[in-house]
Amino acid sequence: MKLNFKKAILNFVYAFVLVTILTFSSSFVATVVFKLPSYKELGVSPFQDPTFIMTVPYHLLINLLCWTFFSFLYLKVKKNEKDYISLKEASYLGIFWLVMAMIVDFISFVLIKSPMSFTPYQFYIENQPWISIMYFIVLVSPVISYGFLRLKR
Repeated sequence: MKLNFKKAILNFVYAFVLVTILTFSSSFVATVVFKLPSYKELGVSPFQDPTFIMTVPYHLLINLLCWTFFSFLYLKVKKNEKDYISLKEASYLGIFWLVMAMIVDFISFVLIKSPMSFTPYQFYIENQPWISIMYFIVLVSPVISYGFLRLKR
């Protein structure tokens, strides 16, 4: 079975936008509720921000749930037994999404200058191990969904 790029890109966009909204929202709510000082007030890196440190485990959970859900939507629509997605296609989807996530992250969080932009060092080094774990989640979420679909059959 070959990868449906249109469907893969559409599900990627939905997942990426939802993850971005939910993770930023969780950080914003934590800042308001707990009245934590910002990284600017403390003079530290954004990745040492008390709110980020407090919410990053939830960011990982949000990533896992969203990417797995949208990979499930990509994989589940087959009607016939012979049309079921293979582990190979699920793996290709994970690789495709990983490459897309790395490109989109680089463009949106490093290249485009905004209040939320970072230097490459900040984004890829100071954000360790979280950025690597999030990329791993993107990579394996289609395989996780594939496993759930196989159990269901």
